[in-house]
Amino acid sequence: MTSRSKNAVRSYETEIEKSREESNWKKAVELALQLKARSPQHESLAHFLIGEGKLEAYLDEWPPIKENIDRAQRELSEARGYLTLATDEAGKKAGVALDAHLLLGKLNFACGVFDDALKHYKLAELDTLTEKELPVRSLRIVAESYAIKGLCLEQTALPGSSSRYKQAEREAEMIRSFEVSSELSLLYLQRAGGSSAGAGATLETALQRAPLLHIRAGRLQAAIDRYREMLTAVESVSTQSLRLTLARQLAEVLMRGVTGQVYKAPQKTSSPQQLQGTLSRRRDEHVSEGPWKPKKYAGINQFVPRNEYEEVVLLLLVGEAMAVRDAVLSQSAEFEAAREHSLQNAVAVVDLLALASVRWGQLALVLESLERAMKFSFGCAHIWRQRALATAAAARCPAAAPALLPAAPAALHPGTPAWNATVRALCVSRRSAPLLKDDAALRLLAANTCYRAGWIEEGMELADAALAIEEARGGWLLARCYLYCGVGRQMKAQKTNSRMEKESENEASLRMLLKSVELDDNDHLAFYHLALQYMHVGMLNEAMDATRACLAARAECGGGLRLATALWASACAGVRGSRALAAARLAHHHYPAAEWPLFSLAALQLVWESGEAALATGKELLKLLHGEADDEPAPYAELDARSDSLHDDTHSNRDAASIRAESAGAYRMERALSEGASSLSARKPKSPLAEQKAHAWLLLADLCLRLDRVGAAAGCVSEAAALTPFSHLVLYTRGLVHAASAEWDEARQCFQNALAIHPTHLDSLVQLGATYYSLGWLRLAERTLREAGSLQPTRADTWRRLALVLAALGEPAAAADAAAAALALHPISGEPLPL
Repeated sequence: MTSRSKNAVRSYETEIEKSREESNWKKAVELALQLKARSPQHESLAHFLIGEGKLEAYLDEWPPIKENIDRAQRELSEARGYLTLATDEAGKKAGVALDAHLLLGKLNFACGVFDDALKHYKLAELDTLTEKELPVRSLRIVAESYAIKGLCLEQTALPGSSSRYKQAEREAEMIRSFEVSSELSLLYLQRAGGSSAGAGATLETALQRAPLLHIRAGRLQAAIDRYREMLTAVESVSTQSLRLTLARQLAEVLMRGVTGQVYKAPQKTSSPQQLQGTLSRRRDEHVSEGPWKPKKYAGINQFVPRNEYEEVVLLLLVGEAMAVRDAVLSQSAEFEAAREHSLQNAVAVVDLLALASVRWGQLALVLESLERAMKFSFGCAHIWRQRALATAAAARCPAAAPALLPAAPAALHPGTPAWNATVRALCVSRRSAPLLKDDAALRLLAANTCYRAGWIEEGMELADAALAIEEARGGWLLARCYLYCGVGRQMKAQKTNSRMEKESENEASLRMLLKSVELDDNDHLAFYHLALQYMHVGMLNEAMDATRACLAARAECGGGLRLATALWASACAGVRGSRALAAARLAHHHYPAAEWPLFSLAALQLVWESGEAALATGKELLKLLHGEADDEPAPYAELDARSDSLHDDTHSNRDAASIRAESAGAYRMERALSEGASSLSARKPKSPLAEQKAHAWLLLADLCLRLDRVGAAAGCVSEAAALTPFSHLVLYTRGLVHAASAEWDEARQCFQNALAIHPTHLDSLVQLGATYYSLGWLRLAERTLREAGSLQPTRADTWRRLALVLAALGEPAAAADAAAAALALHPISGEPLPL
C-alpha cells in the first residue's frame, strides 16, 4: 500500500512538472490540489504549485503593466495566500520557500508594490545564488526575478540626500540585474526550444533594457558589446523575433553614435577545439562560458565585420531577411493585427537599410530589399513611396550626364538599361500615386523622370497634378510646382512644330517661371530656367538679369555659368569677349570633369584668342572624354542644367512648305543611313561616351576649318563618323569640309543627307541654300533660305545669305529688305555659339 502511494505521488510530480514546462497552469493547479488531498506531507509543495499556477495563469491574460495594477491587487490575493503559506518552516524544509519568495516578488511587482518585491528578493538572497544547472522552469523564474529586481530599482528612487556614490551603486546594481537576466533568458529560450510560448513581456524588456541604460550613462561601447553578446547567442525558435529587434537597435546605435575613429570591431568567438589547434568537422561549434551563460556561435569560417559600415549593412540585411520571412501574407481580417505588426517590423528595417545603403552608395541593396517587400506590402503607401524614390534615383544613375530638369531630354533608346530603369521608375510612381493622393513631391519626382526621358506630355500632366495639390492646401512646394510646370511647357515649346502652339507654350512657360521666382527668390534652378526661357524668346537683357540672379543664389551653378558664357559671347565687343572667356574658365574650374565648359572655351578662344589655343582646348576635351570612358558619370551632372544645342535642333514648322517631296525625302534618308551602315560591319562595338567623343571630334573639325586646315578637319570628321555613323551632325560637318574645298556637289549631297535624317536641322538648311547659291541654282537657294527663315525668323545669317541670292536674281528691293532684316537682327542673334 505504501509503495502504491509513493508511485502515485511520483506520477503526480511528473505530470505537474510537465504541465509547468508547457505553461499549462490550469492542469497544474488541478494536479496540485489532487496531490494535496492524496499526500498531506506534500502540503507545502502543493501550496507553492497552486499559488504559482494561479499567478502565472493570471499574468498570461493580464501582463504586469501599469494599467493592470488595480486588477492585480484584487485578483491575486488568493495566489498571494498560497505562496505565503509556502514560505513557512515546512516550506523551507520542502525546498520551495526560495522559489515562493521569488514568485512573491513577481506578484508584488504586478500589484505595483515595488518595495515589497525587493524585500522578497532580499529574503531569497537572489544576489548570492550559486550558478549551477537548473531545470527549465527554474531558469525562467530566476531570469524573471533578476529582470523584475532591475525594474523595481528603476521605479524606486533614492532619497534626494543620497550621495553620488549610492546613486552610482544603485545604477550598477540595476544594470547587473538586467545583464544577468538577459543571459538567463537567452539560456532559458535555448533550452526551452519550441515548447515555450516565448520570452514574455518581462524578459523581453530586460533583454533590451541593459544596453539602453549603458547608452543613457554615456557608455556607448558597453551598450554595443551588450548587443553583440546577445546577438551571438545561438538562435532558437523563441528568439527569432527578439533577434530582429536587437539587430535593428544595434544598427541604429552604430549609425547614430559610432564613427571610424571610435569603432571597435567585434571579437571572433573561438571554440575549445580551435583554441587547442584542432579543426572541427562540424559546421558550427556552440560554446558556453558557464552554467548561467547562453551558448554562442563559434565557427571556423565565421564572418567578422571590419568596420561600422560592414556591421550595419550585415545587421540590416539579416534583420530584413528575418522580417520578410515572418511577414504575414494573408489578407484575412483575422490576421489583421499580426499582419500590421509584421509590416511595421519590416518597414522599420527597410527604412534603416535605405538610410545606410544610400549613404554609402549601395542603391542596389535598397532596390532588392524593396522588391522583396512587395510581396507583403499590398496597399502600403509608405513602401510604395520608398520604392518610387529608389527607382527614380536608379533611373538617374545610368544616364550619361542628365541634369536636374534639363532643357531638353537626353536620348534614351528602347531596350537599353537607362530606358528600362526610366520606364520602371515611371510605372512605380504611377502605381504609388493613388495610394498617396496628397503627395505633391512624388508627382514632381515622376514629372522629373518623364522630362529626362523626353515624355513631355506625361511630365506636364504629373506636374499639373502636383500644382493642383499644393494650390489647394497652400503647401511649401508651390514654387517648385510652378517651376516644373514651366519647364514642361518650355520643353514642349522647343519640340512643337506649330508656330502658334510654340508661342502659346512659351508664354505659359514664362508666366509660370516668373511665378516660381516670385514665390521663391532664392531658387537658382528657377532663375536658370527663367533665363533660358528669355533666351528662347530673344529677350537677352532680361536673360542676363535672370542669369545674374541665378549665380547670386548659387555661384557654382553650372547652368548659370553656361548661360553667362553664351550671353557674353552673343556680342562682338572685346570686353564682353573677355567676360565670356572668364565665365567659361570659371565653369571649367568648378566642373573639371565636365566637357561642356571646354566646348564653349574652345569656340570662344578661336574668336578672341588664337586658333592654336582653341585646338589645345579641343585636345584637352578629347583627353578628358577618353579618360572618363570607363568611369561612372561625373558628380557634377546632378548639379548643373544642360542645353540640347549639341544634340538636337528643335526648330521646325509643319506649316511651312517643304522643299522636298515625301518620296525624295524617304529616298535620301535611306541613302544616308545606308552610307553610315556601309562601314558599320567592320567597326568595333560602340564605345562608352561615343556621342560625346564624336561631338568633340566635330568641334575639332570646325576649329580646323576656321584655321584653313581642311585635311585635318576631314580626318576629325572620319573619327566622329566611326563613333556615330548615323548622326546628322557628322554629315553636316562633312558637308562643310567639302564646301571648304569648293566641292559643291559633294557638299550638297552631304547637307541633303543630313536633312533626310533630321529635316529641321537649321544649320544644314542654311548651308544647303548657300551651296545652291555657289552652284548657281538660285531659285532653289531662295526657296531653301526662305524655309530656313520661316523656321527661325530671328537668325541673321539666313537673311544675309538670302539678300545675296535675291541680288543675284536681280531683285534689288527684296534684297534690300532681307539685308535690312539681317542688320536689324544681328545685335540680337548673330552667329550661334555652341553650348
